[in-house]
Amino acid sequence: MAALLLAFLVGLALGSFLNVVITRLPLGEAFWAGRSRCPHCRAPISWRDNVPLLSFLRQRGRCRICHDPIPRRYPAVELAGGLLALALWTSFPGSYLLLVYGSFCAALVVLTGLDLEHRWLPDVITLPGIALGLAFSLIFPQLSFFESLAGALLGGGLFYALMWTYERLTGRMGMGGGDVKLLALIGAFLGLKALPFVILVSAALGSLVGIAVVLISGNWRPGDWRATAIPFGPFLAGAALLYLFGHPALARLLPGV
Repeated sequence: MAALLLAFLVGLALGSFLNVVITRLPLGEAFWAGRSRCPHCRAPISWRDNVPLLSFLRQRGRCRICHDPIPRRYPAVELAGGLLALALWTSFPGSYLLLVYGSFCAALVVLTGLDLEHRWLPDVITLPGIALGLAFSLIFPQLSFFESLAGALLGGGLFYALMWTYERLTGRMGMGGGDVKLLALIGAFLGLKALPFVILVSAALGSLVGIAVVLISGNWRPGDWRATAIPFGPFLAGAALLYLFGHPALARLLPGV
């Protein structure tokens, strides 16, 4: 129990750092330097107001200085960090795989936040992420370099082919290059076998959410719904996490997965 609590607290702290990355990267600011600031008035945040989750609840979701609402993304990312740390420790207790998949989960959280807020999956995360996944597969014996390489090449190549074909047929961009690189990153960490599950589940989740958005927004009329765009990165990330933590159960239900 103590180990789980510690993992959760460490995850909350890492989630707070990931919030800094999500906030500063689009601004071109260094995320490793300087104190955290209010996103509205830019006032530095004291340590007592920077305790993950607790500070947000104590201040009722508002900045102590300017009293503007703090974006809900901040506690959401902190909570995601804590829950993912719990899931990682439960799945790989005391294993070196915590380093491997901890890095993977952190990248997915940052990319999800950036895609939701800015429709942006930056190369500065996806490309080093692909290289890191391949490097881990060379270092750690439990991972296969050829599985990792094939996953990266086929994942990126398949989505690039789909993107190119869709643009040629419709004259519109169906997905961005960031999605291509994100799937290559997922393939580098999870291997070739994960790709069918990740692609099918992310497509299913994206379709369900897309239908809901169209119905809620009222853009269901012929021609209108085609203009409704939603970021696809979060669905790829969600499907990858489902595979990572649900793989043992999937392997029992679907041999060969």
